[in-house]
Amino acid sequence: MGFLFFDIESYVSRENTNSGFNPHEKEAKVIVISYNYYHGFNAPNRNQLKPPTFLKEWESSEKDILEKFYKLVKKHIDEETVVKNEKEMTRVKFVGFNIVKYDVPYLYERMEYHKIAPQKELFDYLFVKPFALDLYYMTPLVSKKTREYKQLWGIGQKEVNEFFGIQVKEGRGDELSRFYDAKEYDRIMKYCTEEFTFEQLYDSFLMHVLQKG
Repeated sequence: MGFLFFDIESYVSRENTNSGFNPHEKEAKVIVISYNYYHGFNAPNRNQLKPPTFLKEWESSEKDILEKFYKLVKKHIDEETVVKNEKEMTRVKFVGFNIVKYDVPYLYERMEYHKIAPQKELFDYLFVKPFALDLYYMTPLVSKKTREYKQLWGIGQKEVNEFFGIQVKEGRGDELSRFYDAKEYDRIMKYCTEEFTFEQLYDSFLMHVLQKG
């Protein structure tokens, strides 16, 4: 079993803000990939956390960081795949915040654009083989609006971090592109470092569920 916690930051053009969300826009690109991988059946507790690794587009190229990340994904999935009853089973979890709607599809399309691997292979390794655990879809468990309206209501990472008493990042994601334009890369890394609290969020949600049970 393995846990791959990750997050991406994409470029938001001044002239076309859709570039940050639509990987097919002309200005679209991934500028940072942040990740941590942990072997084991259980996710790490707070005493086992380690600093994330950052792949930075400005130090090489978008294609280069996508290739490196894909090789990492493929390596761990291949290592953690077993055959049971003549069927392959992959024991790798992708964990992040809003990764199902944003990070994984954006990565897939940018990897396909750069021909990192054949389309079918990319789809298998990003969508089919791993189990994706999106922490965003667990936020209704702690949302005040869920209790108020009796509806499952998702909330942002800052709000859920505050609920669990976890460090809250400063600033907004769209500001990173202006830091990128100004070559203020240290400010980008400060934001990415503060944002990478996914292991703590996973642990907090798990403890919350177990306590309620």
